[in-house]
Amino acid sequence: MPADLIPDVLRTYGLLVVDDSEVQRRHLVSNLNALGISRVAEAADGNHALDLLETLNPLPAALIVDLEMPGMDGIELIQKLAERRMSLPLIVASSREAVMISSTETMISGLGLPLLGALSKPVAVPDLARALRKIDQYGAGMPDTQPETGVPVEALREALAQQRIQPFFQPKASVARAMVRSTEALARWIEPASSPIPPARFIPVAEAHGLMAELTLTILDQSIAAMRLWNSRGVQLPVAINLSPASLADTVLTEGLIRRVAASGLDARQFIFEVTESAMMGGDAAATACLLRLRLRGCGLSIDDYGTGFSSMQQLSRLPFTELKVDRGFVTGAHARPPLRTMLASAIDMAGRLGLSTVAEGVETAEDWALLRELGCELAQGYLIARPLPAEEFLHELPQINHRLRGLQAER
Repeated sequence: MPADLIPDVLRTYGLLVVDDSEVQRRHLVSNLNALGISRVAEAADGNHALDLLETLNPLPAALIVDLEMPGMDGIELIQKLAERRMSLPLIVASSREAVMISSTETMISGLGLPLLGALSKPVAVPDLARALRKIDQYGAGMPDTQPETGVPVEALREALAQQRIQPFFQPKASVARAMVRSTEALARWIEPASSPIPPARFIPVAEAHGLMAELTLTILDQSIAAMRLWNSRGVQLPVAINLSPASLADTVLTEGLIRRVAASGLDARQFIFEVTESAMMGGDAAATACLLRLRLRGCGLSIDDYGTGFSSMQQLSRLPFTELKVDRGFVTGAHARPPLRTMLASAIDMAGRLGLSTVAEGVETAEDWALLRELGCELAQGYLIARPLPAEEFLHELPQINHRLRGLQAER
């Protein structure tokens, strides 16, 4: 990946490389320099890294962390970052076996920290560049100098009232046909004078202050407007809307969703509502009723982040899901990691036997795409296809996205 495609935030705020091997640190620093990133701090273990994070101002945009280190190892360091609520994007770099790296990804996901990538040593420049590019996925702007990054609730209320929180649409592409078949609406807080505020800063605030229903409905309203625009231009694509675990049992929200779908004048099959696997683990009756009522109206139901919970098959058997989204942790790089490939193949096969569509998240390379095609996955979503885009820009870029996908298919 050319250096000019590296996000500016990385050049401005740099990175912190945490590795006990001076040789490995030098190798990573050299690779970062080759990508145009000159601001790189170094730490020899977790304790040293935490000390640096107390003094560095501004904080680095991301951390590259080795797992095996004397003193405080990489696992403990990551735990300490979570305890201190320092939600800095992470890249794990390790020479340990694939299952160790995969387990570390699962742990990071469970801690709620942003993970850009988990790479095997020695780290190659193209792999490092692909991981770094994902920092845009988290809406990274200037890193906060304080661990607490939540926005003030009154600012969130004002942004909702003024519709400054808007849907950006990320396409889901048919792997067999190499064309966009549906989209997912992702909330982005737009500030004219600065970078968008990432969801990690406002979603927890909305959940804590009872604003998730309002946020969900405004995203749905704006998505319906986008769908009408696209339909008027001859583009009819289903849109997936995320439902927060914090609001699933809210009957007012359920009624609002049903009313808006009915009043939209659009086919209910164009609406897909996504819930995370973990959201349904409690078996809450009101949450189940919400999903059942949406399904009765003809909407699709998607179980998101499949594979990150502990009752996956049970969830699929007791609720009327129509789509299964395999978590990115089982997709990204699976072509080179046999354990991930096996789990990915199993999820796709099981979904097919249950009559569910399958969506693979986190598709970033042509090799990922080729593996999904081989395994018979129906849809793919990720930066290889396109990043989330505003409604008008999405419509403008759609022909180019489909053209790239056809080219990708022709290469294989």
